[in-house]
Amino acid sequence: MQHFSVRYHDGRRSIAHDATLTLMPDHWLIHYRDPSEELVPVRWAIPGIVTDENFSGLFIFRYGEFPQQTIECKDEKLPGALRYRYPEKVFFKKRISNLFKLSNTAIVGVALLVLILMGLTYWYGLPWLAGAVAERIPVSAEVEMGDTMYENMIRAYDVDKPLTDAVNDFAKSIDFKTQYPIRVTVVKEDEVNAFALPGGHIVVFDKIIRQMKSKEQLAALLAHEVAHVHYRHSLRNIFRSLAGYLFLSLLLNDINGIVTTIADNSNTLANLTYSRELETEADRKGMDVLQSDGISLQGFVDLFALLQSEHGDVGSLQLLSTHPLTEERLRVAEEMVKRQKGVREERELERKWERLSLMVNK
Repeated sequence: MQHFSVRYHDGRRSIAHDATLTLMPDHWLIHYRDPSEELVPVRWAIPGIVTDENFSGLFIFRYGEFPQQTIECKDEKLPGALRYRYPEKVFFKKRISNLFKLSNTAIVGVALLVLILMGLTYWYGLPWLAGAVAERIPVSAEVEMGDTMYENMIRAYDVDKPLTDAVNDFAKSIDFKTQYPIRVTVVKEDEVNAFALPGGHIVVFDKIIRQMKSKEQLAALLAHEVAHVHYRHSLRNIFRSLAGYLFLSLLLNDINGIVTTIADNSNTLANLTYSRELETEADRKGMDVLQSDGISLQGFVDLFALLQSEHGDVGSLQLLSTHPLTEERLRVAEEMVKRQKGVREERELERKWERLSLMVNK
């Protein structure tokens, strides 16, 4: 058996471990010591090992699903050992060498072309790529990420615990039709605002609740914010706004770096603006939820009216700057109300709303 010194990354944390790689007949065996100095074995099956192509003398291999494990090795004897040990497995392809035979002018031209392509990729490709990557994040990882962001962000607010409990109790009577664990926090703020975090946390400013006149308005607000969670609008917006930082973390296969980057920017969540397309999608999902639960869609019309009446200048309203309210959204809500059937009395929801109203009006 042959042994090589390597650096091992487990893909979940940014910490690298000094490790020993042993080439076994049908697998690689990696040993490293954890913080408690216990020797930890890791097994990589040969078919699942992928080589990172590069022009340096560093040999990089990846293994497993996202976030992948990684090992790095500088030993120049490793390629020969791999060819000898696994003759049927191609670990290294022929590298491009003709580039270095070009003239200086051609090399400068190629370098400029590469820089231009990198610039275009950064400004146009990264936002799209960040959105695509957000869609591939497992729900469990998104929930964990959202919890980290919530803990980092909520310290800046004064939480209204009784009102939070009442609104969460109210929300339990609505079937939002989502796999995410919905957790609402009401904070004491003199602004009409609400926003959703990735993974299921929703933050509502108490002023908007105090301005509401019906259970349907609150149900509409919650259904709309849950729709942003359900369709991962918040996660996609955050990934796109931090695309440059996240791209470096993805290159390093560092899931912890992604979480840290987002957590460090948690306080920007209240100011992220949704596109008209995302707001329309959230409205549609929210209305489907209320209609399915037998709750009147008049709540959406009344919620929009509340937002407009709170400030004469719509553009100055915080909620409308982050959730742009358009005449088209209002018109669609009014049309949906006219066509709605099967509205139920919802006595339990009404009872919870009356209890909540007593709390905010006392």
